[in-house]
Amino acid sequence: MTRRVYVSILVAALLIAASLFLAPAASAQNVSPALGSTRAERNWEFINANSWGHNFNPQSQLTAENVHLSQLQWVFPIPDADSIGCTSMTFCGTGGIAPPLVVDGQVFYTTNYQTIFSIDSVDGSMNWYSERTADGEDPDIIGPSVAQNRGLNPPGLPVYSLAAHTHSMNYWELNGKGILWLNSFGCTIVGVDAENGDEVFVLKQHCRNVETNSGLYNSQGSHAPVVDRSNNAIIVAVGGHMEGSYGGRAYVASYDLGACTSFPCEIDATTDADLNWRFFYQPPNGELFPEEYAAWGQWLVDTCDVGMIEGFDACDVPEDILRWDWAGNPGTYNEKTGMPFNAGVSNIWGQIVIDEENGKIFFGTAQPGPDFNHTYTRGPRLFGSAVVALNSNDGSLAWYFQSTTKDLWDMDCSWNTTVMDIDGRRTVIKQCKQGHVHAFDANTGEVLWITEVPGVRFSKYYCNAACDNRAGPTNGERGRGVLHSQALGIDGLNDNNDWFFLDPRVEADMNKPTQNHPSTDVIWQNPNGSGCAENDIAFDGNNVYLSCKNEPAYFKILPQEARFGSFWGGFIENHIDEAPFPPEMNHTVTAINARTGAVEWEFRVTEVAHRGGIIASGDVIYWNGFDGKLRAVSASDGELLHQFNLGSALDTQPSIGQDSNGKTLLLQSFGGRGLTSQNPPLRGSVPGAIMAFGLPDEMPEGVSREVEIREVIVTEEVEVETISPVSYVAIGLGVILIVVSGVLFSRSRQTA
Repeated sequence: MTRRVYVSILVAALLIAASLFLAPAASAQNVSPALGSTRAERNWEFINANSWGHNFNPQSQLTAENVHLSQLQWVFPIPDADSIGCTSMTFCGTGGIAPPLVVDGQVFYTTNYQTIFSIDSVDGSMNWYSERTADGEDPDIIGPSVAQNRGLNPPGLPVYSLAAHTHSMNYWELNGKGILWLNSFGCTIVGVDAENGDEVFVLKQHCRNVETNSGLYNSQGSHAPVVDRSNNAIIVAVGGHMEGSYGGRAYVASYDLGACTSFPCEIDATTDADLNWRFFYQPPNGELFPEEYAAWGQWLVDTCDVGMIEGFDACDVPEDILRWDWAGNPGTYNEKTGMPFNAGVSNIWGQIVIDEENGKIFFGTAQPGPDFNHTYTRGPRLFGSAVVALNSNDGSLAWYFQSTTKDLWDMDCSWNTTVMDIDGRRTVIKQCKQGHVHAFDANTGEVLWITEVPGVRFSKYYCNAACDNRAGPTNGERGRGVLHSQALGIDGLNDNNDWFFLDPRVEADMNKPTQNHPSTDVIWQNPNGSGCAENDIAFDGNNVYLSCKNEPAYFKILPQEARFGSFWGGFIENHIDEAPFPPEMNHTVTAINARTGAVEWEFRVTEVAHRGGIIASGDVIYWNGFDGKLRAVSASDGELLHQFNLGSALDTQPSIGQDSNGKTLLLQSFGGRGLTSQNPPLRGSVPGAIMAFGLPDEMPEGVSREVEIREVIVTEEVEVETISPVSYVAIGLGVILIVVSGVLFSRSRQTA
């Protein structure tokens, strides 16, 4: 459903007032539009800017020399879900967590419940909005009735429920039409015409009749699908519900787009008529599919020559450890039957990247579930917490690297995967949640370098031998920097590997049920289950930029005899209120040399953790902050250049593109779910807004900035309680805008 709405004079006046309060006056020299800008400079078309996931815009208008002059250009208040978006759905929530896209002068934004807004990039007015429809009470959804089912599923859609949790929207053209792509509800892909908001493409229920599946899937893959133009195919993915513990057999699949020569186009994925291939990244249930489970284990043995498991060649792992991967520990009911009913891998929580020239697909996987307690799942639990490469023509395995074998801590390889050419070599760079950043030869999987982010602090039970528990006042062990680098002459693989958490070659390690076994006491864990790295990384041609947070958790690991409906109280029991001391929270943004893995600089922020992403443009590195600050630092040395005080906690990365007049805009959205991990909670669940910043139309004469010489490591003390008067103005105006726009939107809906 699409609606067109026009911004009222009152809202426009409020926006002008906001810009007067928030922007310093500037006069004199005019700024010329970026005439002839390249597509990469104009647009931000994927969640991570481009199809290779760089989180980088090459524009040269908004730069390190002038970012401090940026002014608020406009605010777009996101209406409450009850006003727009949830007129036909009952599971919406509010707001969104996907960054805005910019395409040829238009801004596009999706909420969690997948209402898309088209926004004029010059003044922030709305062109149209487009709602999704879905029935959360559909009796065809079998999830609740089979939640503890240990047998084959009955007929129906094998998802637990419909839920609104949308991390991204992508833009790409199909047969000349610009389309906004969503991984939508009930394992369905939706394409929306970027010109008018009409739904023009549907790939229907691709998880409905998956051979060898006996579990329940997530309602949706979290990230938008990508296109494989070399094979005229769309690539989709979905994983198991509740951290994989509902047993949905996770996969990546390719569907032929040859039938879509005109629009609207619908592909019925409940059959395999248009399926090119499906790659499973976990085995099937061993009790229900014993032959297929045995074949999976033998396949792991047969393909060991293309894999590494936490820095060891997979062929050095005893064959029985691979053959009986995911089976129960000795003495359990599934010791000799294999994969249990309540285990698996969740979604691919990041942008999938395709190298069309060399026919490769790259992605990072979620952790193997159930989390924390592996009593019924021994072995490395492939392909959880791994970086995986497939051959795009047939979906066969090209290579893999499991970053955290077995993964007792929930340190998966979520967030974006990046592909680039470095000195003529096609390279994949991937950060995983434990703070390890990896560079691989994209064609062979050869490990070029691995760096452990120095800002990470490891608590006691990341060690397999005795070590001090410094998760509290001194905040654990510091990351060790470069672990392996061909360019630096550091060999940290196989016999020289002294950095692994668990050894995949040792049966006792692969049978370890919990990180603190045999104790059942309450423990500290840092990084906690959301990881050191809960962010998308950026690449600007020289360095990769990333964030690592310390956010210690204090909990007790629970038994895993069944499937659970929640993370807290299901996998672990929260005891943070009983902690012997308050957890210390911080995050560090780090620049790493993309050729060598060497750390170039660090920027430390105290008091708050970080979730979202790092982006790069104009020799500036930007990232969002839980403390309401959008920071801008120099790409060359990490010097703080500017910070935008938005007055509301930010958990989504910014994006950069140009308006229709050629002005470069820095876009920051906020809102959606509440942020309660810190005490006191940083923000409740709110609809939020999008704020656009850019240079003034007239620049001061002789623009320059003072450069402060400083040490490589910068520590910034954050006063969380303090909000500037300017921020109060912004918050007040934002509230007014949201209220006013909600009324206007509601009225326009009634008259449309």
